[in-house]
Amino acid sequence: MKSHAFVRENITVIMRSTAAHEHVVLPKFSNYVYFQFVPTLVYRDNYPRNKEIRWHFVLMNFAHVAAGISYTYYIFVRFCMPVFRNFNHEHVNLKTFVKSIFDCILPGSLNLLVVFYALLHAWMNAFAEMLRFADRMFYRDWWNSTTFGQYYRTWNVVVHDWLYTYIYSDMYQLCGSRFRGVAVFVTFVLSAVVHEYILCCLLRIFYPVMFVLFAGFGVWMLFFTQAKSSRGWNIFMWVGLFLGQGIFLCLYSTEYYARLNCPPTSANKFLDLIIPRSWNCYVIQPVLDGTGVLV
Repeated sequence: MKSHAFVRENITVIMRSTAAHEHVVLPKFSNYVYFQFVPTLVYRDNYPRNKEIRWHFVLMNFAHVAAGISYTYYIFVRFCMPVFRNFNHEHVNLKTFVKSIFDCILPGSLNLLVVFYALLHAWMNAFAEMLRFADRMFYRDWWNSTTFGQYYRTWNVVVHDWLYTYIYSDMYQLCGSRFRGVAVFVTFVLSAVVHEYILCCLLRIFYPVMFVLFAGFGVWMLFFTQAKSSRGWNIFMWVGLFLGQGIFLCLYSTEYYARLNCPPTSANKFLDLIIPRSWNCYVIQPVLDGTGVLV
């Protein structure tokens, strides 16, 4: 994303200078290196800078990141592993599956808030302080959002600015105002693909739950709630986030442990990779009558 931003910003300047037969001024290599570490995805030759580094502020934020990672590990060990590590060793039906989703709402919601604070607040502020980067608008008050569009714009300002600057704006110019929905849809699909790719690399499984929730349900909720403004819709947004986190954590945990406990779905390695094992890995436990005879 940073490489695309660097090329996208400078290729425009180079093309304009070449067309006007002017001297092409290339960016300094030091600007490129600084951009690779600064907590922003939109390239500029110069950024607002602070005069000094508050090292105690840096250490405090890194300590918060470490605490967030430790607490996230505790959440998974305490709430998720006992529920899903015996997958395929116990009978699974619709009732237990729905119960597992509701069991995951609390740890999933806690994980959402902890990751938000550790990554978008503590981690970003630590690097911004070390690099004397003065623009600290990494997020806005997404918790007050009454529409999902407002939530998407304020939850992660760093990624939103990149998507708006380099994807949505370009698609809007190509499609025109009459097809603004196409630009929005393409932006969401690309964002969903990137998020799904990151999860595939982290978990080493392909299970496009994030893509479906983001590019499917998320786009629908974007248009469904775009004209809402009352506080009741803020409650609706939180309920949707809580339920979505429960589904997200339950399905990914199920597939992760299915990959550990269940046999391959196909002899073909590629088919086994893309076909979820949790879909056809159910063991029906034997049922005995009162005399101990198999029914």
